[in-house]
Amino acid sequence: MRYPLLPTLLALSWPLAAGAVDAPAGLYFQHHDWVVACDNTRTCRAAGYASDDDSTLSVLLTRKGGPDQAINGRVSLQPIDDQPQPKGALHLRVQQRDLGVLAPAKDTGTYALSPTQTTAVLSALVRDGGITVVDTAGHAWPLSDKGAAAVLLKADEFQGRVGTPGAVMRKGTAAESSVPAAVAKPVVRKAATLSTPPDDPAFAKLAASPALRAALRATLKEPSCDGLLEADPDLPISNSPLQIQRLDAKHLLVNVPCWRAAYNTGDGYWVIGEKAPYQPQWVTSDAIDYGDGQIVASHKGRGLADCVSDETWTWDGTHFVATSAISGGLCRGVPGGTWELPTRVSEVR
Repeated sequence: MRYPLLPTLLALSWPLAAGAVDAPAGLYFQHHDWVVACDNTRTCRAAGYASDDDSTLSVLLTRKGGPDQAINGRVSLQPIDDQPQPKGALHLRVQQRDLGVLAPAKDTGTYALSPTQTTAVLSALVRDGGITVVDTAGHAWPLSDKGAAAVLLKADEFQGRVGTPGAVMRKGTAAESSVPAAVAKPVVRKAATLSTPPDDPAFAKLAASPALRAALRATLKEPSCDGLLEADPDLPISNSPLQIQRLDAKHLLVNVPCWRAAYNTGDGYWVIGEKAPYQPQWVTSDAIDYGDGQIVASHKGRGLADCVSDETWTWDGTHFVATSAISGGLCRGVPGGTWELPTRVSEVR
């Protein structure tokens, strides 16, 4: 069983587009029932869940980078199968104090927290907890506060808020103006690509080249691509044929299966020149598809597909630029995941 993407990572940096040198690396951090994902624009999203796997309740707290930024709160409650279904309006309670009705949002099963409700939730998370969503029939869905303090501190640290009045954790008297500004999304210009004629004999000959396979293997720090290994009965995809297609007049794209797991797969992709020594540029070993100048990776955290992570790389005419990375957060029963938690964003033109 292999989980190649964000749920298994705590903090990573990725190459960004030209002009985004000052952009921070993305952050993903999980502690108990809470996670935080911060992207390269300095926006942070903290998500908390119920401690009971039989509950789909979750809260999302989003804050943009820069001074004087408010925190926006949302609630998701999407019961599945035979779980209790909410009846009537949902109310937010903190320490048994009724903080009013949750306002339905556009997406089914999601609700917007008012500024007053968001402030009350934050206060409870850093103190005594006791956050519950209750319907008109009296059924209660408690929110876990286990791990919230560590996650909220990570967000403050990432955004440079520690020691300022606007920090959630470790407030101080430092000027709010000392908080680093938000960063604009990097712009990636997708280059045009060429189509490859089917059964191109030149590509068939190149795909059979031992020298090319050796050059591809040399780009890997460890034997992390089974398809490039010599035939092995214990590795069903070993010695897989190379697939080659044209990107443009100077560059080709090679892919080969790299790994297979219970419900995830990963293919390796390289940009190469047509002639030896090929100068291969490794892109990823986790992809599932390529089309129209973009390589895509998408993987489930478990078979239910209730937490999914996605990444994309976009061809800019010279190399594939990492343009997006999104985690689905914790696996809590909601098909496709409760929230989208990006750690890398960009504008592709």
